[in-house]
Amino acid sequence: MSFALRRWRAPRPSSMAVFAVLALLIAACSDSDGATASPAPTNAATEAATAVSTDTPEPTPTESAPPLVVADSDGFELELSEPATRIVSFSPGATEILFAIGAGDQVVAADEFSNYPAAAADLERVSYSAPDPEQVLAFDPDLVILATQQQQSVEQLRGLGLTVLFNQAPESVDGVLENIVLLGRVAGRDDEAAVLVADMRQRLEAIEATIAQVEVGPSVFYELDPTLFTIAPNTFIGGYLSLLRASNVADGAESAFPQLTAEALIAANPEVVLLADAAFGGDPESVALRPGWDAIDAVANGRLYPVDPDISSRPGPRIVEAIERIALLLYPELFE
Repeated sequence: MSFALRRWRAPRPSSMAVFAVLALLIAACSDSDGATASPAPTNAATEAATAVSTDTPEPTPTESAPPLVVADSDGFELELSEPATRIVSFSPGATEILFAIGAGDQVVAADEFSNYPAAAADLERVSYSAPDPEQVLAFDPDLVILATQQQQSVEQLRGLGLTVLFNQAPESVDGVLENIVLLGRVAGRDDEAAVLVADMRQRLEAIEATIAQVEVGPSVFYELDPTLFTIAPNTFIGGYLSLLRASNVADGAESAFPQLTAEALIAANPEVVLLADAAFGGDPESVALRPGWDAIDAVANGRLYPVDPDISSRPGPRIVEAIERIALLLYPELFE
């Protein structure tokens, strides 16, 4: 995911408050016989004194902050006059990011899969798969975040006058970091986002330093469900497998989430199988009993590992935690 940010600086309004102060010098005049006369103040002097004491200076105009212009995943530019304070999020990853950068109290509603952190459970709910325009309007949001699943609703919600940020799922770990920066911008949490990204980068660099000696890592199959849907290299999950020097058995797939046949998978013979569906029937014990799987190295060597999909499959701040855990599974000898 890429985005562009432009700040326009409005010209500074100028005003000139002109104050005229009259100094009236009353000269003493000598009469013809040499006597000194002290004339009384004139009407002009009285008026000048009154003008000086009662005139109110014209206030100096206050410079307004320039609008924030953000290009979303479709290249559509939306303009925010100030940071969003009433956000409806249809993205579990975006919701988690907003809480992580201190903007959780700016989220008024989120989809049913936004389950982290615990405070997200108190949010009002919207449907991840079927956004209801009337329900969204009822929340009176100043920003609606839609993910890949809701792309078909973008124009409909914009047609209702809503400010919509279409935030497509990133295709790399760097894309996740860019996403954090973007959401920090629109929520007015730039500093917090920068701190979070810096911490994540530091942890990623530590992992890369530990596996620097690895030239070719093990071959890996990342199972999304028991029907053998998996992830291709051009997804952020595939991206962090590449970062870990692993060889993805779905390399060369035409789609981001291909479905392999059992025959193709057995022929690919992965050395490690990561089970993101362990809670839904993809536990190591049952997977090992699948027909023909006893010939797979991962089964023969007991390298079938459950992974938490909320952490490993969600493009949010905890993705570094997922990478750390998977690095330990792939290279236990390097992380002892």
